[in-house]
Amino acid sequence: MSGLVGQGLVLKLYGLNYVRPQSLDQLPISSNGHYDFTTTIGTNGPNASVAGSFYPATFDYGVEIALQPHSPTQRCVVSDSYRNFAITANVTDVGVVCGEFSYSTNTADNAISGFSVDAYTGALVSVGPPVAAGRSPYALVSSGDKQHLYVANTDSNDVSAFAVDRSSGELTTVPGSPFAAGTRPRALALFRSTLFVANAGSDNLSVYRVDQKSGVPTLWSPASYATGTGPSVMAIEPGNATFGGFTPILYIANAGSNDISAFWLLGAHGPEQALESVVGSPFRSGSSVTSLAFGAAAGGRVLYAANANGVDATISGFSIDPNTAALTSLPGFPFALPSCNYIATDQTSTYLYATAGTNVLGYSIDRQTGALIPLPGFPVAVGANADSIGIDPTNQFLYVRNGSAGTVIGFELNAATGELTPMPGSPFAVGKSAEFFATF
Repeated sequence: MSGLVGQGLVLKLYGLNYVRPQSLDQLPISSNGHYDFTTTIGTNGPNASVAGSFYPATFDYGVEIALQPHSPTQRCVVSDSYRNFAITANVTDVGVVCGEFSYSTNTADNAISGFSVDAYTGALVSVGPPVAAGRSPYALVSSGDKQHLYVANTDSNDVSAFAVDRSSGELTTVPGSPFAAGTRPRALALFRSTLFVANAGSDNLSVYRVDQKSGVPTLWSPASYATGTGPSVMAIEPGNATFGGFTPILYIANAGSNDISAFWLLGAHGPEQALESVVGSPFRSGSSVTSLAFGAAAGGRVLYAANANGVDATISGFSIDPNTAALTSLPGFPFALPSCNYIATDQTSTYLYATAGTNVLGYSIDRQTGALIPLPGFPVAVGANADSIGIDPTNQFLYVRNGSAGTVIGFELNAATGELTPMPGSPFAVGKSAEFFATF
């Protein structure tokens, strides 16, 4: 247990009786350290706390978060949480990480800078010297359990993999790293143990299965899938019971062909390894798409795309068909802006933020139509050329990268109103050649 500063965290031990999960035990956590569930798993089943149930050691078991901590709000994640094989000894490698870490790719130095995030204020503190990556590192993505970080190196045509220290956020190179990718890898996305790399120079997608213990990515067979021209941005819609039937959908913006490719991720939940192109893909978009973001509207999900086309900058909006995943342009879009570098939606898909010149623009998302409604108090000046936007997993903090200044400006995000308040101690230095910044 590491990184906990909030109150009220509760872990749950569950067992899978054929197909039905059943709670076996709950464990309140008050501080960092080592903890044990009191329920015993064995050939005679757990103790009498689950009357009438039989859970032998050969059944499946897992640990999950029952209640997330508050005061301050944190989003804890569990690693090595699931066992689908016979348990013959005490399980001691389940980890829980509550701390947040931010990372920046620095292209001129070919390095990655890391920062811890203060759970109360959002302030960034360096975790140590930058760590070497490949040539011209650009995009980065973290595994869901925060154990590994992956970086796309545009000029060396490979992906660097790092193990993340659960307590400090420091990075250690994974054995065998870097791993070969296509030409000019530009974007990364990760769903569970499947890593996607968009190769802007070879117009394709490399797909890997990641070993969740070692962090080593192994290419699928087939190892690549054709996209449009110059794929440079990706986003994954995870799906749910009423949307996509739990099958995730991968959207890829192709900067060269001005369209969006879409794939069903058929291999995301099991051993099969396959992507299936969505019928009608690719879908026409605006030009120079720099980012994609999801919203909740029109009785389902919508997708927004930032078209950073100089003075003709716009935001495109699409409804997503819940059965086919096809994109259809929303009424009133594309939405014109004086300029637009990047967009991001908050964790509840209620607000959309855009960088435009030296400002941040803020909009609420109309739940019926997907229309963007300007929020009061915007634009918010950031004092330098505003580039990418990132919102932390707890939905409390928003960060804006200023490429020309080599800094990140932080704001406290009011989830009830969408308002941004300057963060004490901001801006934070991240390196003069900082290209990409994200918080996990």
